[in-house]
Amino acid sequence: MIEKKEYRIAALEPIAADPEMIISRALDDEIRARMSAVIETEAPIREALLFKRVIYSLSMKKVGSRIEPVFRSIAESLPYEKTEEDGELVFHFGDESFFRTSIDADRYSYQIPIDEAVNCILAIVEKEDRTITKSELKRLFQRELGYEKLGSKIEKLFNAACRSPRIKRTGNGRFTH
Repeated sequence: MIEKKEYRIAALEPIAADPEMIISRALDDEIRARMSAVIETEAPIREALLFKRVIYSLSMKKVGSRIEPVFRSIAESLPYEKTEEDGELVFHFGDESFFRTSIDADRYSYQIPIDEAVNCILAIVEKEDRTITKSELKRLFQRELGYEKLGSKIEKLFNAACRSPRIKRTGNGRFTH
């Protein structure tokens, strides 16, 4: 059974850092520890959101072109399962048979991993216990994730999730479990 959870953001104590400290690799252990804390709290998590969480905790605004190779090198060395979605790494940790609402969690629809969206669709179909049309499922998907309207990013996420082999359809295209 797939459950719905609230999204939790990793609690990272802010520290003051500057780009030169990162580029010199003086903060590698600190960055590695912060990335691990974020992954263990927020996984599955896309690489861009992981980097955002860590860079903000270092009292900076963005991962620029000079810092990105350092972050990428550290992230790729982490011992977590990684998959790729749309050319971006997604980091995994533990049991991921859930989906989470994202409103008030500083996570936008384009930051939701496709597997999590698939879990949402599976939970809806299981809960409804009947076949569902695509338009009805899309409306329920949007509501379950906590979005008031169906924007292009939510629709893109929904359509990507619908292409998963885990999603079952009837001969007439309705969704089923």
